[in-house]
Amino acid sequence: MRTYVPFLQPAMKYSARILCCILILVMLTAGCKSPKEKTQGIHGKVYWVEGNRMPQASEGKLNPSMDTGQGVKRTLKIHPLTHLDQLSLGDYLIGTIATPEIKRIDTAEDGSYRVELPIGTYSIFTVEDEGYFANTFDHNNHVNPVKVTSSEWTQFDIVINYKAVY
Repeated sequence: MRTYVPFLQPAMKYSARILCCILILVMLTAGCKSPKEKTQGIHGKVYWVEGNRMPQASEGKLNPSMDTGQGVKRTLKIHPLTHLDQLSLGDYLIGTIATPEIKRIDTAEDGSYRVELPIGTYSIFTVEDEGYFANTFDHNNHVNPVKVTSSEWTQFDIVINYKAVY
């Protein structure tokens, strides 16, 4: 025998509707992937170039002056944007860097690298046996300037050429 309780009937209908809505929401969101967190930074490749790079006439061979060199493993130092006046310079290499080091990474054997960084502008230096190397400057004499923007990966290739002759 069933007992009829009239004052519970509207509450049961309301509870059933809420339960149904919750089940539908769970089913809809269960198959959804959470959005992947966006990252940003710098990636590229480090190349080594040495020897005579003067243009030469040659048949069927790549002109040595046009060759980008071979990928090379190096340690990279990343600093805040650094001005030429913040460096002690030698003949071909940099002696000291006055800005603080933010990050230090090693490239792969083929010279490729990828480093996640916050939004900002940075200077990148390669670590050499007798100092540091950088050879690109902007119009304000900032050294190897690289800008990192939100959710973007900036490509920055480095050609180490202090032992090359052009």
